[in-house]
Amino acid sequence: MTILRAATRLAAAGGMLATLGQAGALAADVDLRVLGWYGNQPQQQDIEAPFWKGLEERTDGTFSAQFRTIDELGLTGFEALRTLQTGAFDVVSIQVSHVSGDDPLFMGADLPGLSYTFDELGELLEAYSPVLDARLQERYGAKLMAVWAYPPQILFCKGDITSLKDLAGQKVRVSSAFSAAAVEEFGGASITLAGPEVYQALLQGVADCSATGSVYGNVNGWHEVTDTLYPVPLGGSGVAIHTIRLDSWNKLTPEQQEVLTAEMKELGDALWQMGVDDNQDGINCNIGAEPCKNGIVGKMSLLEVTDEGRAEMKAALENVILPTWVEQCERVVDDCRAQWNETVGKILDIQL
Repeated sequence: MTILRAATRLAAAGGMLATLGQAGALAADVDLRVLGWYGNQPQQQDIEAPFWKGLEERTDGTFSAQFRTIDELGLTGFEALRTLQTGAFDVVSIQVSHVSGDDPLFMGADLPGLSYTFDELGELLEAYSPVLDARLQERYGAKLMAVWAYPPQILFCKGDITSLKDLAGQKVRVSSAFSAAAVEEFGGASITLAGPEVYQALLQGVADCSATGSVYGNVNGWHEVTDTLYPVPLGGSGVAIHTIRLDSWNKLTPEQQEVLTAEMKELGDALWQMGVDDNQDGINCNIGAEPCKNGIVGKMSLLEVTDEGRAEMKAALENVILPTWVEQCERVVDDCRAQWNETVGKILDIQL
């Protein structure tokens, strides 16, 4: 997409929201223009959309919101940071992996192999969030309001595997350059396929393994054409953030800022808990364990992540993933290495 086409679409999106605001004649003190993530996700359907719809009632008319999803307006996740900068929206939801091409710093706590549980991820994000917030404020004129995560991308493989070393000679579908580097470190061949193409690729032998979230794989039937589920975070943790433009934030009174901060914390906490619950439910469904509340019962075998498995992934993290990331990050942020070492690196006892 050319920059001109992207700008035209963003202008059209902003005009649509302005028209909607005039038509709605909302009586709240502050009417927020909100851009959410893709509308086909349960996070947006079940939590984010109802949250913004009920904002005016919960805040006694302090805030209202015009909520739209990014796909509803014909935009893509890769445009999220550029959309934020246009000023067409006050609040923008961003999945950090989608904007890493524009700004690699955002991926500093979401690289493959950094964390294996939501508790571990939460510790990393608590340390790294000030780095994200500073970057948002200095470069994009925005403030970090909430941090949460989708289920991590884990491995669905055909046949029996016992470790990451078994990826040698295998064709593994991945969705990022970092995951590709890890696969190749283990002797596998990384391939790129759109999500809807993966089922047939696995069925026909075009792919031997594929990384995705436990829920996405289950909903799309991957458990029917694979045998082993390995919850090693080969594709990262699906971190997402909610941001507000500083221009919008600074217009609020201190009391309004306090109310919105509390509301956004509630939103972030709810989205975080959904990630925790959905991840485990997806795993349960794929392997045929109880409870399986929202998916399709499968018969996959679960390969538990052992200390040996963590050591294998850590070797790939240190040998190829982190060097690739820091090289990219330092092209746009001079002190990227130092900031990472003082936050995520200190927790993991890894220094770049």
